Amino acid sequence: MPLNNNLYGVYKSLLISGSQYVAESANRNRSMQVEAKNFIQGTPLSRILDIGGVSESITVKAPILVGGAASKDGRALANTKIAEILSPTTATLPILESANFQVSESGATVDLTLKSDGSADSTLANYFQVTNLPINELNPLSAGGPTRVARFYDFRVSIGGRTFFIMEANLKVQSKTQETFFLIPKAAATDDGMPSDGQGELIQVPGTNKTYRFGAQFPFLGITGVEISGSGKAAVLLEDRGGDYYFSQYGAGIDESVNLSYGTNEPTAGDLTLQTPGAAVAENVPFIFEIYNASNNTWTNLLPSVNLSKSVVTKSAFNVTNQLLTVDFDFYCWIATS
Repeated sequence: MPLNNNLYGVYKSLLISGSQYVAESANRNRSMQVEAKNFIQGTPLSRILDIGGVSESITVKAPILVGGAASKDGRALANTKIAEILSPTTATLPILESANFQVSESGATVDLTLKSDGSADSTLANYFQVTNLPINELNPLSAGGPTRVARFYDFRVSIGGRTFFIMEANLKVQSKTQETFFLIPKAAATDDGMPSDGQGELIQVPGTNKTYRFGAQFPFLGITGVEISGSGKAAVLLEDRGGDYYFSQYGAGIDESVNLSYGTNEPTAGDLTLQTPGAAVAENVPFIFEIYNASNNTWTNLLPSVNLSKSVVTKSAFNVTNQLLTVDFDFYCWIATS
């Protein structure tokens, strides 16, 4: 059979909020609350339906890239949406619900969950589109140069001043979202109510160029909080503390030691941020999670919109074998924007 022009796979690209991004996969799920109601009605058949509101969830799995298309990877999408939720005047649908950064020896990805109001209005359709447009930044002859998948050697991490060699790290940005339905007032005093087609009159949102419909089922989306936490696995190594001495000189009496105190002198030098009465104890060394920037040969903050210089290590679990000494850790961050 002959080929037509409706080809999928690599012939398509993804647009979110009007911008293109490189994605491994994406899903958009719309749902509406519907439940059968049975009253004293003389029959067991479902004759009455309770129809509620509409909601929409978009999930995207995207790689982290180095090179020309780094501005179109999962990190770029996540940072755009993080910046939006921190400034309500710039927020656009869909809004960020969660972004999970996962970095390991095999590579790095971002899993995002975005929320929208489920509106099918054509004016809102550009928040999620599948198009035929190629992503120009992927051209190896573009100004940014060739693009590759970020690997373990493209990242450097310091958790609360820990000088571990990081084997894997996970960073989660979570915004608490809430759907709320309001009783929308009539558009005018002469309005007789909802038309039979369910599409009410358009009402202007005060002070904006946006509109909504009288009687619309779509929710108002609220952001009630933002949290940043993470976890990781690190190798604990011997630390060279003396001039030109090397690890092999440990037996000669050189002052080298494992770079953790194993619970002594807490909380300033230990492996867990313990709290003291009347104080909020934080790690006194910034949280650093950086990726290599190939365009200017520098290191770039993985989350440039937020300041994570104060963190609390909440768990550290050591695993000792005859091959490797590792520690699993969890942490929470205080969040600032400057």
